[in-house]
Amino acid sequence: MAYIANTAFEVKVHNGIYDGIQNVAGKFGAMSGTTFTPDVCSAGFLCTQDSLIPSQGYTTLTNPILNGNTWYFVEASSGQVDGLPGDRTGIYASNTYNVHQVVSANGDMKYNLGANTLGLAIPAGEFGDFTELKVGEQYKFGAGNFASVPTVGQYVGIANGLFTASSSTAPSTAGTVYGQVLKSEAFNEGASFWGTGYIVKIFRA
Repeated sequence: MAYIANTAFEVKVHNGIYDGIQNVAGKFGAMSGTTFTPDVCSAGFLCTQDSLIPSQGYTTLTNPILNGNTWYFVEASSGQVDGLPGDRTGIYASNTYNVHQVVSANGDMKYNLGANTLGLAIPAGEFGDFTELKVGEQYKFGAGNFASVPTVGQYVGIANGLFTASSSTAPSTAGTVYGQVLKSEAFNEGASFWGTGYIVKIFRA
């Protein structure tokens, strides 16, 4: 996957459920059979888990011991991930920073960490963080995370690691994960403007 400009990611509203498994370490790339080819992953790029990364240096008689919290991630080709309970979606966004806001030392300013993810990417072959999108939660993405400039109030599906073009109707196929664009919001850090972002609330049909 080529680097994508103007991508960004920030968690805006979350309910605290499944926090222990919402943020997962991993590497991004493409999987062919059992062969993983690492690739660069832009901020907020939408991914799915493929397979566990074997722990280094430890083996059983025949198989490597697997680290259950570190995965290979691949491009989310669609919003369809089946068999997950509750508000889990199985769709992850590459998180190149932290999921929380930072408050300045004297408490007078909150820094929008999404601004610090604009244009960033996880380099090919490096470990990164991936945040699972959850039903009912809200996330802020950069313009580069959409196939075309989204329309506020409309719905976006998932294809090729990005949100699709806006539609006035929500996807209806059972189990499909999609978003509604609630509003546009600037990426600011203090007085600096870093570009326009879009707040997306996650649903599952």
